Amino acid sequence: MRKIVSSVIASAVVAGGMVGVAAAPASAACAPNPGTGYEIYDKHTVYPGTNLASTWVFDNTDPTVSYNQSKTGTWSASGTAGVEAEAGVIFAKASTSFSVTVGKSWSHSDSWNYSLHAKDKAGKTKVRMRLFHEAKKFKARKYTYYYDGHCKFHSTTKWRKQFTAPVKANNNVWGLEYK
Repeated sequence: MRKIVSSVIASAVVAGGMVGVAAAPASAACAPNPGTGYEIYDKHTVYPGTNLASTWVFDNTDPTVSYNQSKTGTWSASGTAGVEAEAGVIFAKASTSFSVTVGKSWSHSDSWNYSLHAKDKAGKTKVRMRLFHEAKKFKARKYTYYYDGHCKFHSTTKWRKQFTAPVKANNNVWGLEYK
């Protein structure tokens, strides 16, 4: 009987030791494994000019400038040089950050018919109409990260770039340009 009891105790100690060896290290309670992340910051709404513009007219007569054509307005993102493969991820992060969908390009076909009254502007001699499209200008940072044995977050910046990405919706405004 003694032999059986000592065998059971020895088995329990060995089994307990095995559980201790198989237990996860303290860092397992930390956040996920090392990885790559993107941060979107310094965010602004801008209205860059598209490809649609009237012809230039002299502004010394306070003219009415018109645009009346069936064409496709387009505008493409800037800042993607060198990070083309990551552009989709960057624009997805920016879309979430701005709560509006942005992308690499915007286009819209329509029959545009607009007129604006221009004023004589000091130091300028010509004026024209241009279609401006809503875009989001922002900076992005790509970084790698890991958590050490004490669950402390560490990151290393890989690059920082500025982007301007068009909003996918047709948020447009006609305006005047002077030169």
